[in-house]
Amino acid sequence: VADRARPEPDNEEMPMNQYALQRAVPVPMRDGTTLRADVWLPDSSGRWPVLLERTPYDRSSSFMSQHVVGLEALRALDAGFAVVIQDTRGRFGSEGTFDPFTHEADDGEDTVAWVRRQGFSDGRVAMFGASYIGATQMLAASRQPEGLQAVAPQLTASEYYEGWTYSGGAFQLGFAALWVIDSLAGPDLDRRSALPPGTREAFEELRRSPAAAFEHLPTEAAAMARVAPYWRDWVGHPERDAFWAAIDPSASFLHMGVAGLHIGGWYDLFLEGTLRNYLGLRREAATEWARGNQYLVVGPWSHGNPSDWQGDLWHGYDAAAAALDLTAVHLEFFRATLGSRPPELPRVRLFTTGVDKWQEADDWPVPGARQEALYLDSDGQAATPGRSGELAPTPPTGDAPGDTWISDPMSPVPTCGGPTFLPGLLLGRNSGPKDQAAIEARPDVAVYTGPVLGHDMEVTGEVVLELYAATDDTDCDWTARLVDVAPDGTSRGIVDGVLRARYRHGLDRPTPLVPGSPELFRVALGSVSHVFKAGHRARLQVASSNFPRFDRNPQAFVPVASAPAETFRVARQTVFHDAHRPSRLLLPVRPRQ
Repeated sequence: VADRARPEPDNEEMPMNQYALQRAVPVPMRDGTTLRADVWLPDSSGRWPVLLERTPYDRSSSFMSQHVVGLEALRALDAGFAVVIQDTRGRFGSEGTFDPFTHEADDGEDTVAWVRRQGFSDGRVAMFGASYIGATQMLAASRQPEGLQAVAPQLTASEYYEGWTYSGGAFQLGFAALWVIDSLAGPDLDRRSALPPGTREAFEELRRSPAAAFEHLPTEAAAMARVAPYWRDWVGHPERDAFWAAIDPSASFLHMGVAGLHIGGWYDLFLEGTLRNYLGLRREAATEWARGNQYLVVGPWSHGNPSDWQGDLWHGYDAAAAALDLTAVHLEFFRATLGSRPPELPRVRLFTTGVDKWQEADDWPVPGARQEALYLDSDGQAATPGRSGELAPTPPTGDAPGDTWISDPMSPVPTCGGPTFLPGLLLGRNSGPKDQAAIEARPDVAVYTGPVLGHDMEVTGEVVLELYAATDDTDCDWTARLVDVAPDGTSRGIVDGVLRARYRHGLDRPTPLVPGSPELFRVALGSVSHVFKAGHRARLQVASSNFPRFDRNPQAFVPVASAPAETFRVARQTVFHDAHRPSRLLLPVRPRQ
């Protein structure tokens, strides 16, 4: 039993709150596996609504189980909640073998049922947490366990193919490799009784040089496969198939009857999943009460760094999650939804970069935004260093020459900012708005720049590129980035995306390209709330790689993960922007308030 004083006004004598903490409590699963949990109670007697966190990142770490997820356990106790923090299967104190996502629906359902049977529980349960801990919530909710009334998934995806392991059909190599190296493999190796020869040495080499791991070809035989058995499953299922469908909670939105507090970041690699979770439950949840109790918060945050500094920019003191006080936001949401009243929270709260201010909205997508098109145009030199094409408000009327460049997957365009998981994660060192000068100086990046703005332009919503293009082989990637160019010429990335061309007809339908044949490709760059200020210009980059954020495409219709370096091909890429093939950037422009 721990004591903690709560200050009272006027220097009166301070009463002592008696908190009970039960460590390593066994929680049995349906297959006989025992998971371990710490149970925090407001008092050693009484029944309380329970806040449950299921984490693979060590329940005993206050940094991982409280600070990173934005909910302080002691403040939850003060608010009248019990808190249960559990190690997921195969992690730290829990038995079993860790296999990402596979057991979380069953184990989450069993844990909620166990919580409700305990003497400290009044039968009401809510779940919270970030990243994979958000996945444990959504997968548990997909089973509709009795008593689970609310979830607060933060910085997490809505499924684990698109938006987690893959994006636009391209393997999220940087994230997947660093998740293994930084978070998963170490504890797993420590608990495995017998390791194949060289496994420990392979892991230590990965830690010393993640860049070498990124470079390894073929991807399926990288050292990650030795230290993480599930690596081959990830790269061995490059399409959205039955493997991914079995662990897809978004397929169960219709059956979920939970309230939701969805927290995301503009520079988080899982942002689109956060938005989809909000939208899916807002539109499809099982009950009117659940549909009416979905809330969304999006800050200027990257994964692991909910601070006021992202990439090259400081967004002001109010930008940090600490300034917003996410613990207070969580507790108001849980008090209300577990008490059957609407939370005193805005439906949607967004941080708008460029002007660095929070704004509130009635829903997402934000009402009032209109789609505006900017058309690509050039004299055929947009991929020439030092030159730029144009982003024009009217479609082309003539037969302007296309822009061409040579794409070499063995010399890919390097990742520069955006939603990455690269080292420096907790500092936002390599994510967010980074200077694009070096990228725009490359001969394999086409650049298109809009006119100087005479007034502020707010872009809030999803940014999409409709690209007429061709390659002289049977597959390639199309990458695109929206950039803000300041009056001094400094360009910083705002949002970017990728499409692996073989998946242009669907992520479950790979189809080879016809060499040299122009097609229309839809490249989703992602969602944003950003103001291009008067005197600034909007810019678009188009290329065929973004490495190591995404794996390299061999630029041939072959299995990517098993392709050795000698099968990779150099290809000529062409972007068209004439009267018959009007490539255009679609921006959701919102009138400034």
